[in-house]
Formats: sequence, structure tokens, C-alpha cells
Amino acid sequence: MSSEIQNTNELYSGLGPDLQRELAQHEQRITAPKGSPLIQHGVLPDHLVILNSGTVRVSISCKQHAVSITTEQAGKVFGMRAAISGELPEIDVTCVEPCTITTLPRDVFLELLKNHPEVYFAVAKVLSADLQIADHILRSHSRRAPSLLVKVPKAV
Repeated sequence: MSSEIQNTNELYSGLGPDLQRELAQHEQRITAPKGSPLIQHGVLPDHLVILNSGTVRVSISCKQHAVSITTEQAGKVFGMRAAISGELPEIDVTCVEPCTITTLPRDVFLELLKNHPEVYFAVAKVLSADLQIADHILRSHSRRAPSLLVKVPKAV
């Protein structure tokens, strides 16, 4: 595992070195071009996605528009809730610029979780951070903050 990744993402920061090394054996580090979808609404992801560098837009569709925020939070993990619950994601995560990401196969992660239930504490931390993002989006949207509101053209 590269020292650059070790302890820098929100999942790994809650794991011991042995579990970090076990997961690192299955990681794939790639550069995703601008516009690349990392997580797609309604599509179960095969991997957890960890943002190492770059900016992504996280958006959720509402009735007539989408609400979104951008983040450059290195170490942010996407796809956790869908991986654990098996439910389809309700968000889209898209690269605003080229992004360096690490992917971790969902089945590898779930197997680790099954064999090491103590990992649930790290998972709870990630999911709690996701709730904070959702809260931020909802509060900003309720104030009609134009920087967070993006209109989606109606389907023809």
C-alpha cells in the first residue's frame, strides 16, 4: 500500500494497519477524466470509490431539478451505503475535472466486513459523514442557494 493512501481516506483511517494492507491488495488506482461518472443514480456500483485528488459533483434529483455540491475532499469514500445495503444509489457523483481515484471491489469489501465486524465502526463514520453532506445539501437547498442549485432540462 502506498504511504500516500494509507490513513488518508475516511474508511482506512478507522482501520488497523493489517486491515488496510488487506484492502490495499485489491485496490486499483486510476485517473478518471473530466465528466466521468463515478457513481450513477439507480446503478449498483461494483466498487467503492475513494477520491484521492480532483473535484467531483455530488447531485441528487428532485422533482423538477437537481441539487448538487462539489467537493475536493481527498479521502472521501463514495458508494458505501449502496455496497452495504444493496440498494441502488440515489446520487450521481461525476468528475468536474480529471480526478485520481482508488477503487475497491464491493465483494472484497463485503467479505472483509463479514470476517471483521469491527470494521462497522469505520463504516459508521463514513455513513455519518454522508449524512452531514446530505444535511448540507438540504439546508442549502431550502435557502435556495443558487451556487448549489443546478437546473436539469426536462425530458423531451
